[in-house]
Amino acid sequence: MKTVGVVLAGGKSTRFGEQKSLYEFDGRKMYEHVHDRLEASGLCDEIIVSTNKTLEPHIDGRTVVDDEKYEDHGPLGGLYAVRKAFPEDRLLIISCDTPFVSTEWLKTLHERAAAEPERIIVSAEGEKLHPTIGIFQGAALKSDLEHQLQSKKLSFKAFFENQDVSVLDIRETGESPDIFRNINYKTDIE
Repeated sequence: MKTVGVVLAGGKSTRFGEQKSLYEFDGRKMYEHVHDRLEASGLCDEIIVSTNKTLEPHIDGRTVVDDEKYEDHGPLGGLYAVRKAFPEDRLLIISCDTPFVSTEWLKTLHERAAAEPERIIVSAEGEKLHPTIGIFQGAALKSDLEHQLQSKKLSFKAFFENQDVSVLDIRETGESPDIFRNINYKTDIE
Protein backbone atom coordinates (compact mmCIF):
# COMPACT_ATOMS: atom_id res chain seq x y z
CA MET A 1 0.00 0.00 0.00
CA LYS A 2 1.29 3.44 -0.94
CA THR A 3 1.62 6.07 1.81
CA VAL A 4 0.68 9.64 0.98
CA GLY A 5 1.89 12.35 3.34
CA VAL A 6 -0.78 15.01 3.81
CA VAL A 7 -0.20 18.49 5.24
CA LEU A 8 -3.57 19.87 6.34
CA ALA A 9 -3.31 23.58 5.51
CA GLY A 10 -6.77 24.85 4.64
CA GLY A 11 -8.01 26.46 7.84
CA LYS A 12 -9.06 30.04 8.43
CA SER A 13 -6.55 30.74 11.25
CA THR A 14 -8.95 33.04 13.09
CA ARG A 15 -7.12 32.78 16.42
CA PHE A 16 -3.71 33.30 14.80
CA GLY A 17 -4.66 36.62 13.20
CA GLU A 18 -3.30 35.80 9.73
CA GLN A 19 -2.94 32.69 7.63
CA LYS A 20 -0.75 30.51 9.84
CA SER A 21 0.02 27.92 7.17
CA LEU A 22 1.89 30.68 5.30
CA TYR A 23 3.44 32.29 8.37
CA GLU A 24 7.23 32.18 8.32
CA PHE A 25 9.34 31.20 11.27
CA ASP A 26 12.90 29.88 11.22
CA GLY A 27 13.05 30.86 7.53
CA ARG A 28 10.26 28.55 6.37
CA LYS A 29 6.49 28.75 6.04
CA MET A 30 4.62 26.75 8.66
CA TYR A 31 3.30 24.20 6.15
CA GLU A 32 6.84 23.73 4.80
CA HIS A 33 8.10 22.67 8.24
CA VAL A 34 5.49 19.89 8.31
CA HIS A 35 6.22 18.94 4.70
CA ASP A 36 9.91 18.68 5.62
CA ARG A 37 9.08 16.35 8.54
CA LEU A 38 7.05 14.08 6.28
CA GLU A 39 9.84 14.04 3.72
CA ALA A 40 12.55 13.36 6.34
CA SER A 41 10.57 10.40 7.68
CA GLY A 42 11.21 8.48 4.46
CA LEU A 43 7.73 6.96 4.76
CA CYS A 44 5.88 8.81 2.01
CA ASP A 45 5.63 7.78 -1.60
CA GLU A 46 4.20 11.24 -2.26
CA ILE A 47 3.51 14.37 -0.20
CA ILE A 48 0.64 16.77 -0.87
CA VAL A 49 -0.83 19.83 0.80
CA SER A 50 -4.57 19.81 1.46
CA THR A 51 -5.80 23.39 1.16
CA ASN A 52 -8.54 25.68 -0.12
CA LYS A 53 -8.94 27.75 -3.30
CA THR A 54 -7.76 30.95 -1.61
CA LEU A 55 -4.51 29.51 -0.28
CA GLU A 56 -3.66 27.18 -3.15
CA PRO A 57 -1.80 29.81 -5.26
CA HIS A 58 0.54 30.42 -2.30
CA ILE A 59 1.48 26.76 -1.78
CA ASP A 60 4.51 25.23 -3.50
CA GLY A 61 4.29 21.63 -4.62
CA ARG A 62 1.34 19.33 -5.20
CA THR A 63 -1.97 20.34 -3.65
CA VAL A 64 -5.44 18.91 -3.26
CA VAL A 65 -8.10 21.60 -2.99
CA ASP A 66 -11.27 21.17 -0.93
CA ASP A 67 -14.16 19.57 -2.79
CA GLU A 68 -16.70 22.23 -3.83
CA LYS A 69 -19.47 20.36 -2.01
CA TYR A 70 -17.54 20.51 1.26
CA GLU A 71 -15.68 23.82 1.27
CA ASP A 72 -15.33 25.28 4.77
CA HIS A 73 -16.02 21.89 6.38
CA GLY A 74 -12.82 21.87 8.41
CA PRO A 75 -10.20 19.15 8.39
CA LEU A 76 -12.75 16.42 7.66
CA GLY A 77 -13.63 18.26 4.43
CA GLY A 78 -9.95 18.46 3.49
CA LEU A 79 -9.44 14.82 4.33
CA TYR A 80 -12.42 13.88 2.14
CA ALA A 81 -10.93 15.72 -0.87
CA VAL A 82 -7.62 13.95 -0.34
CA ARG A 83 -9.33 10.56 -0.06
CA LYS A 84 -11.12 11.21 -3.36
CA ALA A 85 -7.76 11.93 -4.98
CA PHE A 86 -6.06 8.91 -3.33
CA PRO A 87 -8.84 6.34 -2.86
CA GLU A 88 -6.71 3.34 -1.92
CA ASP A 89 -3.66 4.78 -0.22
CA ARG A 90 -2.68 5.16 3.40
CA LEU A 91 -2.94 8.86 4.37
CA LEU A 92 -0.38 10.08 6.91
CA ILE A 93 -1.81 13.42 7.99
CA ILE A 94 -0.29 16.27 9.98
CA SER A 95 -1.90 19.66 10.45
CA CYS A 96 0.28 22.58 9.42
CA ASP A 97 0.13 24.01 12.94
CA THR A 98 2.01 21.09 14.53
CA PRO A 99 5.49 21.64 13.04
CA PHE A 100 7.40 19.98 15.88
CA VAL A 101 6.22 16.41 15.31
CA SER A 102 9.19 14.07 15.11
CA THR A 103 10.06 11.70 12.31
CA GLU A 104 10.41 8.97 14.96
CA TRP A 105 6.77 9.45 15.96
CA LEU A 106 5.68 9.30 12.32
CA LYS A 107 7.54 6.01 11.96
CA THR A 108 5.80 4.66 15.08
CA LEU A 109 2.39 5.63 13.65
CA HIS A 110 3.24 4.08 10.31
CA GLU A 111 4.39 0.84 11.89
CA ARG A 112 1.08 0.55 13.77
CA ALA A 113 -0.88 1.38 10.60
CA ALA A 114 0.91 -1.34 8.64
CA ALA A 115 -0.06 -3.85 11.35
CA GLU A 116 -3.69 -2.66 11.39
CA PRO A 117 -4.46 -1.74 7.75
CA GLU A 118 -8.21 -1.18 8.15
CA ARG A 119 -7.97 1.02 11.25
CA ILE A 120 -7.47 4.72 11.74
CA ILE A 121 -4.39 5.37 13.89
CA VAL A 122 -4.56 8.49 16.07
CA SER A 123 -1.95 10.15 18.27
CA ALA A 124 -2.75 10.78 21.91
CA GLU A 125 -1.28 11.94 25.17
CA GLY A 126 -3.33 10.13 27.77
CA GLU A 127 -6.96 11.10 27.29
CA LYS A 128 -6.10 13.97 24.93
CA LEU A 129 -6.40 12.94 21.30
CA HIS A 130 -4.39 14.60 18.53
CA PRO A 131 -6.51 13.51 15.54
CA THR A 132 -4.66 15.70 13.05
CA ILE A 133 -1.49 13.69 13.63
CA GLY A 134 -2.47 10.27 12.44
CA ILE A 135 -3.01 7.76 9.70
CA PHE A 136 -6.33 7.41 7.92
CA GLN A 137 -6.86 4.27 5.90
CA GLY A 138 -9.37 1.58 5.06
CA ALA A 139 -11.66 0.71 2.18
CA ALA A 140 -14.69 2.57 3.57
CA LEU A 141 -12.89 5.81 4.48
CA LYS A 142 -14.19 7.94 1.59
CA SER A 143 -17.83 6.96 2.03
CA ASP A 144 -17.59 7.25 5.82
CA LEU A 145 -16.13 10.75 5.52
CA GLU A 146 -18.84 11.81 3.08
CA HIS A 147 -21.56 10.47 5.36
CA GLN A 148 -20.05 12.41 8.28
CA LEU A 149 -19.82 15.63 6.24
CA GLN A 150 -23.45 15.28 5.20
CA SER A 151 -24.45 14.91 8.86
CA LYS A 152 -22.92 18.38 9.55
CA LYS A 153 -21.19 16.92 12.63
CA LEU A 154 -17.72 18.04 11.64
CA SER A 155 -15.61 17.12 14.66
CA PHE A 156 -13.17 14.24 14.67
CA LYS A 157 -14.79 13.10 17.91
CA ALA A 158 -18.13 12.66 16.14
CA PHE A 159 -16.46 10.94 13.18
CA PHE A 160 -14.57 8.50 15.41
CA GLU A 161 -17.78 7.34 17.10
CA ASN A 162 -18.48 5.10 14.11
CA GLN A 163 -14.92 4.18 13.17
CA ASP A 164 -12.43 1.51 14.10
CA VAL A 165 -9.77 3.69 15.72
CA SER A 166 -6.51 2.65 17.32
CA VAL A 167 -5.05 5.21 19.73
CA LEU A 168 -1.29 5.44 20.04
CA ASP A 169 -0.37 7.06 23.37
CA ILE A 170 2.92 8.92 23.39
CA ARG A 171 3.30 8.20 27.11
CA GLU A 172 3.95 4.56 26.18
CA THR A 173 7.05 5.56 24.20
CA GLY A 174 10.21 7.54 24.90
CA GLU A 175 8.96 10.53 22.89
CA SER A 176 8.23 13.90 24.47
CA PRO A 177 4.63 15.19 24.29
CA ASP A 178 6.16 18.52 23.17
CA ILE A 179 6.12 17.17 19.61
CA PHE A 180 2.34 17.65 19.65
CA ARG A 181 2.63 21.35 20.47
CA ASN A 182 -0.03 23.14 18.47
CA ILE A 183 0.43 26.69 17.15
CA ASN A 184 -2.82 28.62 17.56
CA TYR A 185 -1.40 32.03 18.43
CA LYS A 186 1.81 33.79 17.44
CA THR A 187 2.85 33.69 21.10
CA ASP A 188 2.96 29.87 20.82
CA ILE A 189 6.14 30.14 18.72
CA GLU A 190 7.84 33.09 20.39
